[in-house]
Amino acid sequence: MEKSGVLVAVLVALIPLSAMSGEALTQEQISREIIGKDITAKRKGLNVRLKYLPDGNVTMKVMLMSQSGTWEYEGDGICMTMTSGPRKGRNCITFTHLGGSKFLNSEGLTMTVQN
Repeated sequence: MEKSGVLVAVLVALIPLSAMSGEALTQEQISREIIGKDITAKRKGLNVRLKYLPDGNVTMKVMLMSQSGTWEYEGDGICMTMTSGPRKGRNCITFTHLGGSKFLNSEGLTMTVQN
């Protein structure tokens, strides 16, 4: 194998499996990649800031409105229960890694983890 072929093989090996396969992240991957991180997204033209805290709480901010609630793992996803606002109630989602710091949730929302 020539040098460029070896380099390609090494780079492919470094890509997370979920990014290559399009499979939902596992609980371990969610914990490592999403929990405790500041996340931004755009929903219906509005900027959304979201954070799943390690203690099981979740915060969401859209413009001047803030929401909070709790989250827990369910299978290879998470379920969050918001106590008020337009997302009030229980909502379960999974995540797929799109590469870099971008993830797609099962509702079709592209999310960016801020470093």
